[in-house]
Amino acid sequence: MINLWQNLIKQILVVVLIAPLLTGCWDRLEIEDRAVILAIGIDKANPEDEKESSNATHILKPDAESTKGLIRITVQIAIPGRIPLGTGGGVGSPTGQKPVWVLSSIGYTIEDALMNLQQQLADKLFFGHLRVIVISEALARSGIENENDFFRRQPQVRRTVWMVVSKGNAADIMKANPQLERVPTLYLLATLEHAREMGKLPNIFLGVFFSASSAKGQEGAVPYLDLKKESNIEIAGMAYFRNDKMVGTTTALQIGHYMAIKEINPGGYKVLQKMPGSKTLVIFKSTHRKSRITTEIKDGKVHTIIKCQVEGDLAEKSNENVLITKENLKELEQKIQKDANIGFGKFIAQTQKDGSDIFGFGEYVRATQPAYWNREIKTKEAWEEKYKDMSVDVSISVKIRRIGTKTN
Repeated sequence: MINLWQNLIKQILVVVLIAPLLTGCWDRLEIEDRAVILAIGIDKANPEDEKESSNATHILKPDAESTKGLIRITVQIAIPGRIPLGTGGGVGSPTGQKPVWVLSSIGYTIEDALMNLQQQLADKLFFGHLRVIVISEALARSGIENENDFFRRQPQVRRTVWMVVSKGNAADIMKANPQLERVPTLYLLATLEHAREMGKLPNIFLGVFFSASSAKGQEGAVPYLDLKKESNIEIAGMAYFRNDKMVGTTTALQIGHYMAIKEINPGGYKVLQKMPGSKTLVIFKSTHRKSRITTEIKDGKVHTIIKCQVEGDLAEKSNENVLITKENLKELEQKIQKDANIGFGKFIAQTQKDGSDIFGFGEYVRATQPAYWNREIKTKEAWEEKYKDMSVDVSISVKIRRIGTKTN
């Protein structure tokens, strides 16, 4: 009798333990029943655009002051069955049919605009495959506190999403039709990913931006894009922020300066120089970077010392008849070093003027000068002001490793 009860209890336990495993698909939602958002663009909207909204979230009619904060979101929604599964026009790539549906909506916040967009769709919006967030420069300069808060709290949004600032309207990038890729979002994503692989862009995706913006001694930066006439997208620089407001942009070459200071490899930028003693132009391409940053306190103020070593090759020269010698090669290295020191110094001074420490010098102070930080700075706001008065000593060392086969 005891054995019978023991066997019965064991059977019950087995059933109880297995039962939870049989409920794995209780909340499934077919992909055809989801409105999969691949990219989202966010612009400022005009007050008169308020009438476009379905007012799905409004109890009372907004006053004139409230309508000044209107935003327009433009999304690319994947159309099931039209996303290419391979090269050419095979299965999943019907000829002449667009693989994405571009829609827009108006609202006072991201959630409000998305609710109004949901009123236009039969399927539930899904952000699990969101790849790119584009914010217009006008909106970024006015502040993106609401946008940051929404994407932080949205569990479906991955931290590997790219957030970028567009020089013009974000909606224009959403409606662009690049020739190299049928899905516009994938072309934009490839532009950013390939630039990162070639050393033309640091890996500053959404999660990195959030981390930098949350740090007490650092500010965030994102890629700054410019849409050209043929729907090609240029990486024009980086847009850098102070708290939630964009305060400035860099040039494309200054991305290389930033990556050198942060010791991000490989080196992907080239500079045009004139060979000393002649009119021959040469191209120097950086291939590898090393950097060391130290901080100290001088006369009650922060002093930062930056030492960078840049190695590279001579990729081209305009006149084959001009031979490269040890002497003019050494002079060329010194000329590049001199220009680099000036360029790096101007770049850091530019961010100091804007009060945006995108390099994270404040984090070095927190780590190596904790007593000074806890006594004199303490907060992010205080460091933003201290950063403006920080003295900097920049030293750049350039070494040309490869010059080709023709030398004297």
